[in-house]
Amino acid sequence: MERKICVLDETKECDGCMECEICDLDPNKICDNCGKCLDIKEFAAIRIDRVFTDPEEYEREQKKKL
Repeated sequence: MERKICVLDETKECDGCMECEICDLDPNKICDNCGKCLDIKEFAAIRIDRVFTDPEEYEREQKKKL
């Protein structure tokens, strides 16, 4: 059987304590990935300035920045 390493302490083997499943904000709750501890918004946006379709053009632009 393969041994698992603890995700909270890489120096020990997982012993099934389930501490890694506890909510960071409410220790009486199992984490449900709500994201409140990470301040995750309902949506996110990434601004795209330019899309390169030619790898050579991209390389030329990168050299200009140097």
